Amino acid sequence: MDKVRGDVGLSDPLIVQYGRWLFATAKGDLGYSRFRDVEVEEVVAKRLETTTTLALLSTIMSALIAIPLGVLAAVKRGSLTDQIIGIISGINIAMPPFWIGLIIVYTTSVYFDWVPPLHYKPIYTDPLTNLTILAFPIISVGLSASAVIIRYMRSMTLEVLNDDFVRTARSKGISEFKIIIHHVIPNALIPVLTMFGFYFSTTLSGVVVIEKVFNVHGIGLELVRATYARDTDMIVGIIVALSIIITLWILLIDILYAYIDPRIRY
Repeated sequence: MDKVRGDVGLSDPLIVQYGRWLFATAKGDLGYSRFRDVEVEEVVAKRLETTTTLALLSTIMSALIAIPLGVLAAVKRGSLTDQIIGIISGINIAMPPFWIGLIIVYTTSVYFDWVPPLHYKPIYTDPLTNLTILAFPIISVGLSASAVIIRYMRSMTLEVLNDDFVRTARSKGISEFKIIIHHVIPNALIPVLTMFGFYFSTTLSGVVVIEKVFNVHGIGLELVRATYARDTDMIVGIIVALSIIITLWILLIDILYAYIDPRIRY
């Protein structure tokens, strides 16, 4: 046993082990899984592509749904349109993504006799099959995320609509459409971008149930599998990879802040 511990470096002091691991990680070496007999970075790269695609496309979908509906609800405040959007978003908030996914699977399989392909294809090898497989997970996560963002976007739009510069623009005779597009939405989007960053991070790190429902073998299921097997090297490698992706995403959100509102650059 002592010989094995010495061979794998476990006999060294903890600070030495940590320094060795940190240096290897900086070079892109996430370790070796002795349970799977495979390099950790190979598994992470393969599975992370699936989950990252799912998280990114579902975030884009939630933005395409939430921004227009949130602005519309604010502009039509108190109207029937506002009430309908509020009711629909409230229902979506009460339904977790995996429940929406189960409803979609049941509806399409029972009433339309169709299920998506079972074998995953990377988006760079077969984009059509990839989108067909990920369509239902994207819809499930996107609808769930958009429900909260719709209400947040509505609140921020209402706040901006009451600002002095909007009244000034109206007094100059600028059309309401131009005011909404060029002045209201950019200012309302600043805090909403934080929500998109949050939901992308949440989806990336907590999409295990969705992957299970739709038989999509992503990084979430791989993490659960490694946890059950007590595969420490795989667990650490996955967490490090997720941390890097989330950090880069937050950095991108900060860059978008400056792009949308130039005042933030100074």
